[in-house]
Amino acid sequence: MSGSGNGVTSHQMALTAVVEGLSALTRPSPLLALHHVEWDEPDERVDEYGADDERADGVPCDLAAELAYHQHRGEEVRAAAQGEEATLAVAVSRFLAERWDDMHAFEAADEVISTLDFGIGWYDDTSFAEMAPAGIVDELAPSSAAPSPTRSTPRPTNSGRVVTDLLNWLAAHGHIDADATRDHLAAIAVTVDERASLKEFVDAFGDDDLVRRPDRSRIEDEVGSQYLTIGEVTAGSLTFKDDDMGSGEGDCPVVGPVPVRPEITAQARTGGRILLSAVKVGGQWGLVEVVSGDP
Repeated sequence: MSGSGNGVTSHQMALTAVVEGLSALTRPSPLLALHHVEWDEPDERVDEYGADDERADGVPCDLAAELAYHQHRGEEVRAAAQGEEATLAVAVSRFLAERWDDMHAFEAADEVISTLDFGIGWYDDTSFAEMAPAGIVDELAPSSAAPSPTRSTPRPTNSGRVVTDLLNWLAAHGHIDADATRDHLAAIAVTVDERASLKEFVDAFGDDDLVRRPDRSRIEDEVGSQYLTIGEVTAGSLTFKDDDMGSGEGDCPVVGPVPVRPEITAQARTGGRILLSAVKVGGQWGLVEVVSGDP
């Protein structure tokens, strides 16, 4: 057996090779549960990555773990798709279940759906599990009328494309009004893309990027669970301001510059409102937690 693909990474090709190999067997899926699989890697794999590359030793285990997770996640989605409730969560589970056989498409869609779940639960009073399918249009569509044809709309990324596929699927299955949705597809795709970017920014903060809250006696200034706006972005720091305090001189308390990794600053957008906690010790601001935010 052999195969090839364009625009895919070596890791994706390795996963595809295993999936295609198991799929060619005559016994039915689930594949790993019914077949005895021994993971082996040719020496060329080590040469490709380099003897000192940590990925060389971990590839077989990584492949097994990803396939096992894919199997487990598929079982969860199919179980949720059996629900009789007329909710967005059940409808979305059915949408995902139809894509499970294509692992890469499934994982891409599942990641975007998790962003929707996070966003709807955060920005709306009704949770993702309780919302009716039609509610997704009101939640994601702009409050104004359909975008003007002369207005330039940013091109959506993968997140926007997945949501467009989802909305088309919901319309095809009678969950939402196709005509009303079509007018807002482009704007909705951009809205979701903005939320996805914001979620990636928030999720990028790890424990090493945050500081532990020091003793009260050492704190010179602090902000606790407050929305602040990203005012300045450099290669290694972020500065936040409080626009709610007014526009006069000295009326916008500043938090920062806060040292952060370049990987995080590369995702930051000025004007975004971030829910965070921060403390100032020894003249230096540090982030205690980064919770969520608004695009």
